[in-house]
Amino acid sequence: MFSHITVGTRDLDRAIAFYDAALGPLGIRMLARRHNPERALYAAMDAPDGALFSVYTPINGEPATAGNGVTVAFEATSRAQVDAFYAHAISRGATDEGPPGLRLHYSPNYYGTYIRDLDGNKLCCVCHRAA
Repeated sequence: MFSHITVGTRDLDRAIAFYDAALGPLGIRMLARRHNPERALYAAMDAPDGALFSVYTPINGEPATAGNGVTVAFEATSRAQVDAFYAHAISRGATDEGPPGLRLHYSPNYYGTYIRDLDGNKLCCVCHRAA
């Protein structure tokens, strides 16, 4: 459904260190800083031709800001991956927006966590599988 999702940053090197740590447990790795040294592209290693997650400094030169009401959700294959995502993100300076746990108001098996990255972007990591 999606080609790519992009979030902005004010400090790309800092954002890369954060996302390398937070997305690593999900098998998502940086492909390259393609086409532009101010952009980092990430993809799931088991689906390298799939959707991309991109982090970059805004092309218009204005400061990056987080979107109000915007959440980027990464899918995990296990609840342990959700826990690892959260632990790595928090250890790298993320802000807690909801620790790992069941969110029964979404569905019986929605196990997720919410954080804000170093630039204020809201991220979710969710596993839809039963324990």
